[in-house]
Amino acid sequence: MIQINYWLAIAVLMVSPLLTPVFATEQADESVKIALSGQVETSIHRFGEAPRRILWISSTETQVADFNLAKQLAAADLEIWLTPLQGNSKTSHVSKELSATQLAELIQESFPSKTENKLYIFSTGKQAKAAVESLQTWQEARGSSSQLGGLILAYPELTLSKAKQKEPQFIEAASQLKSPIYIFQPSEKLNLAATEGLVAAFEKAGSVVYSEVVKDTAAGYLQRKASSEEETLQLSVFPAQLTQALDKLDEAASQAATTKTEEAPSPTLLEHPTKELAPELRLTDLNGKAQDLKDYRGKVVLLNFWATWCPPCIKEIPSLNNLQKKFSHDDFVVLSVDVGEEPKDIQTFLKHIPADYPVLVDSTSSSTEAWHLKAFPSTYVIDRKGQLRYMYFGGLEWDEPEIIKFLEKNLEIVAK
Repeated sequence: MIQINYWLAIAVLMVSPLLTPVFATEQADESVKIALSGQVETSIHRFGEAPRRILWISSTETQVADFNLAKQLAAADLEIWLTPLQGNSKTSHVSKELSATQLAELIQESFPSKTENKLYIFSTGKQAKAAVESLQTWQEARGSSSQLGGLILAYPELTLSKAKQKEPQFIEAASQLKSPIYIFQPSEKLNLAATEGLVAAFEKAGSVVYSEVVKDTAAGYLQRKASSEEETLQLSVFPAQLTQALDKLDEAASQAATTKTEEAPSPTLLEHPTKELAPELRLTDLNGKAQDLKDYRGKVVLLNFWATWCPPCIKEIPSLNNLQKKFSHDDFVVLSVDVGEEPKDIQTFLKHIPADYPVLVDSTSSSTEAWHLKAFPSTYVIDRKGQLRYMYFGGLEWDEPEIIKFLEKNLEIVAK
């Protein structure tokens, strides 16, 4: 759905006498460091506090303009969490671009604590690619959340080639993501065919897409010095535009929830698609003992990948303790692998929230590739023959009765 917004003309006339250029860099209300997998950390700068939270995947190159716009958006009763696409390595202190997996972790960390509040993802220009890919990665690992309001993009660059093509091709994640999406496209040098192609790519997976053409603007108008009075005016009313876009996304999500047919409940744990032998895993536990996954053949193993910076990981530790108590060690074993952290830091953490099962240490994150880790926590259930049987991405109350019954029925083990 592509539309040109004319109602803004009246708003522009009303606010234009009040407009003054903004040159000073605004300050965030709060800035915090967030640790991610792979020994990387990034910063989140918060502007405002409101029920609608927007995670803005930005760039250090446009920080001054983005801070100023974030302040304006906060004044419009929005809460902005602005984070650069670049992160810093804890070991070498070198700046590097965050991966889709790391950004997916950041998305998970950004959900509001109040379940009635919403999270939206926002990005612009070149950074839109990272936003789409990370949201698709999050969705692949987590499924969905009623708190996720959707994705907003401004002048996104999502084509696979910069060269002009008769039928442009877009990044693969665009046709895999299923989410309400709102796109702001500047009118100057607008390629209508490419815009329609992008909408079609997003709609391929079932996304509801709105595309608005913003008059008298060119790409980058939200993040650079205005090239005309019209661009200055459009920038001033963008908070109102964005609020309207969020209303549209909420409407789309509400309609989807209303029209969704009832489905038979699926098992909490997903069947592993391959059922192949589990990848090799040889690590040392916190007691200095070498552990080899193969040594547990003949027992059902629940293998949990986690980290101390991950709230869902922390939350499920007590339930994992209880789950182990439900079964004999002769039949069932809980193993966990802390990824990307040092033993001393893990030991300090576990003094407060103890784990009653072996904790293996993968400080170099060497296990992430073989096990295709995309989110934390990630958990695999391995049968007595060493085959991958079930998996779950995200936090879970592992001692719930339905989980116990599921394991008993499908793994042929008996609870105490």
